[in-house]
Amino acid sequence: MNFDKKSIKAYSYDTDKAQHGRYLRNYEEHFSALANRDIRLLELGVFHGGSLLLWRDYFEQGIIAGLDLNALEIEDPSNRIRIYQGPQQDTALLDRISRECAPDGFDIIIDDCSHVGELTRISFWHLFENHLKSGGLYVIEDWGTGYWDSWPDGVRYREKPRRFSPRRHRLARAVTRLNNSKAAQNVSLVKTIASRMKRMLQWRRFANHDFGMVGFVKELIDELGMADITHSEHGIGAQRESRFREMYLSPSHLFITKA
Repeated sequence: MNFDKKSIKAYSYDTDKAQHGRYLRNYEEHFSALANRDIRLLELGVFHGGSLLLWRDYFEQGIIAGLDLNALEIEDPSNRIRIYQGPQQDTALLDRISRECAPDGFDIIIDDCSHVGELTRISFWHLFENHLKSGGLYVIEDWGTGYWDSWPDGVRYREKPRRFSPRRHRLARAVTRLNNSKAAQNVSLVKTIASRMKRMLQWRRFANHDFGMVGFVKELIDELGMADITHSEHGIGAQRESRFREMYLSPSHLFITKA
């Protein structure tokens, strides 16, 4: 589909989105096709409410809902903005917002709230599974807080030396051949031993940081790869496709399209 991207001019609104040029470019890229539609948008974490005014003016036919831990009031002559107070992990409140604002599901959900991994996980899975339309967009801002010691669940990144061991690589190939051999298929103990050896050989081969929001993003990447995780020959569990149609990842900003 060809369409002209509608610009998002955030500088006249009381929102920190104006400070993140790449965020605005990402939003223009993903939101332009919806700009003139009667959409339902929910944003978690709205501070003084400037972003709600921004989305109201950008989506001229949309209903805009916002949730924040603190109470706020904004003037909205259009009566298209709905404001709620409470924590993002209150699933009963999220259900009420959805019933009142988007009984058929939200087209867009934006998380600009706590940026704490466990809290973000609760609201994400509840809203994604129950209140986001198929084809809808779920956006998470500022996942890079997982690298910050100053954040409640953030931890400073530790760089790991990049070393390649030819001996380890050859051994891993040999173990893989054993794991795929007829002996392993016929004798479960052989396959178990081969699988465990391979896991030990590959353990922490790459720099791995899974704290806070960074860890949650890696959980989302696992969901994106679910078709391979549950592959009928190579995977585990009952085979299924990912609940994500696609995932776009950029520095501290991600977009997920629901399948």
